[in-house]
Amino acid sequence: MQTASCNCGQLSLSVSGEPIRVSVCHCNACQKRTGSAFGVQARYPLKQVTFTGVSHHYQRVGDDGATITFKFCPHCGGNLWFTMDVMPDVVAIPLGNFADDAVHKSQLAAPSVVVYQDRCHDWVKLEGIDEVYD
Repeated sequence: MQTASCNCGQLSLSVSGEPIRVSVCHCNACQKRTGSAFGVQARYPLKQVTFTGVSHHYQRVGDDGATITFKFCPHCGGNLWFTMDVMPDVVAIPLGNFADDAVHKSQLAAPSVVVYQDRCHDWVKLEGIDEVYD
């Protein structure tokens, strides 16, 4: 069992089992959402995730027309997970939300999929990628 939480700890979730996949996304929306050069998220079956706390949500339509619902903490604003209407039984959890000094980084699965590679910053070099999508 692994636990992810927002910055203030009011909103958290626990996952059991292994993720379906871990991916890196270089799209503009992920760059803005994370304030970084890309987003990294682990996808889990909804039935493997338990949520605790109060969340608010924000929705947007992705480039492919799917509606994405971002769940975030109303206190600190941390985006703890998101879902897509085209995959209602899947929860995507930004990998940084699992950050905890008690969790060794080797316990977290490494990304094997890259999305929007064509928007990747030139200085980003990733290893161990099996699938690439532009």
